[in-house]
Amino acid sequence: MNLFIFSFKMKKFLSRLILFIVIMFIIGLIKLALSPNSNYSYAFLNAKLEFLEKHPEYNMYFIGSSKINDQIDCKVIDQNIKGVKSYNLGANAGFDLENFQTLDFILNNKNFKPKYIVVELQDKIKVTKTNIKTERSFGAFNYDNTAFAVKYHKENKDYKQIGLSLVSFVLNVFHFNKYFDEKDIQKADNNFVSKNQGFSPLEFSVVPRTEENKLRAIIKDRLERYHADHNKYQPNKALVNKINELAERCKKKNIQLIMLVPGPAEPDAKKLEVYQNVLKVPLVSLVNPDEYTEFYLYENRWDTGHLNSKGSKILSEKTALHLEKILDKKQ
Repeated sequence: MNLFIFSFKMKKFLSRLILFIVIMFIIGLIKLALSPNSNYSYAFLNAKLEFLEKHPEYNMYFIGSSKINDQIDCKVIDQNIKGVKSYNLGANAGFDLENFQTLDFILNNKNFKPKYIVVELQDKIKVTKTNIKTERSFGAFNYDNTAFAVKYHKENKDYKQIGLSLVSFVLNVFHFNKYFDEKDIQKADNNFVSKNQGFSPLEFSVVPRTEENKLRAIIKDRLERYHADHNKYQPNKALVNKINELAERCKKKNIQLIMLVPGPAEPDAKKLEVYQNVLKVPLVSLVNPDEYTEFYLYENRWDTGHLNSKGSKILSEKTALHLEKILDKKQ
């Protein structure tokens, strides 16, 4: 008798629990549909966006990962392009989905007034140990980004990643992401948000410079792997369509979208070069070691994949030269 009562109560409890989960999931789906970027949380990037909303004088935005955040000095950009006042919206570990979400947020907000948006071109759509631990966690998996990720992985026949993307979407619906408190936002604002046009050189970060012998060996190894890569890459159609769709949205708002592949090159950087002639927007690539030898010198590097302040200045100057040509053609 006692076992029967216990079993009945357990079934009743489980039924209520399941009903509660279903209701919360439906509420999460509706919330995500009404506000697709509501689970977006990264204090440093949020502080940058809040600053830009109040400063419409900035007419060029750079969006990307640490290769933008730690390497694009907007003061150097402005010195080399007449009529441009730029701002660095880079975010460490900001990969494709996060960057698309940032761009979507800007395009849906009337307070932002850019004429040009430069977005880092990457090929980092996978759910990995690296991006699971990023500040935004699963917040990037809204409806649009999840649909894109599924199409992208389907074309690559990576069914494991399709599953991980869908799981990430569910976790996002239940709001399993990380938040920083207001103190972190204020601290970020006091450092580089308003004083340095968003640029955060690694010399002022908590990341130590890689020891000289080790860094020289890493540079040598990465160069060898880059030159040894003879794969015949094909552009992913889902990624091409996604960028072209964003370009059309930008065009309707009189914004010029430009894609950028900043140096130094990742070992598989050649797979990004195949997008040169398939996008509806200009693509600036600064990774070729034969053309941009400065990015592969020890004195210009900070760690495995990043430049120091000296290297960042060179990268920013070369980026400005390419951007100026694109802007001149538009005019």
